[in-house]
Amino acid sequence: MTGTEIESFPDEVKRMNELGCELGNHTYDHTDLTTLSAEEISDEISRVDQQLVTLTGQGASVVRPPYGSVNDTVRASVGTPMILWSIDTLDWKTQDVPSIIEEVMNNIEDGSVILMHDIFSTTVDAAEILIPQLIEDGYELLTVHELAETKGIELTGGNTYSEFH
Repeated sequence: MTGTEIESFPDEVKRMNELGCELGNHTYDHTDLTTLSAEEISDEISRVDQQLVTLTGQGASVVRPPYGSVNDTVRASVGTPMILWSIDTLDWKTQDVPSIIEEVMNNIEDGSVILMHDIFSTTVDAAEILIPQLIEDGYELLTVHELAETKGIELTGGNTYSEFH
């Protein structure tokens, strides 16, 4: 979640936490972290974590760097595991329910991490179709830490993870 979205949807953030969702940090302003200093990176991350602590009592357990952009400064500045993706639905570009579904269903495999953006109604519509379909097909939807644990992977701060095959 970006900080600006957390400010707009505090009740939804609390509900996600109550449902057992893993809370992820997507920076405050959705800025490309590779363009920032170490201090600026830390500020982008800590502002979101403070919002989450205020709302839920805990900060984010993972970070997804905007645009998937990571460099040495980002690795050294982010204290939590950074989660990328193995399936990019391009939902932000197409905003088309059938193409989002097709991208997932054509590429899904055990351990996949799917990139979707809940700021688009088409993505939400696609998720409402995909989730029951994936479950029917035998997939289990897990938090990132649960998925890593099932694969015997210990997530460590400053490292990136994009799939768990």
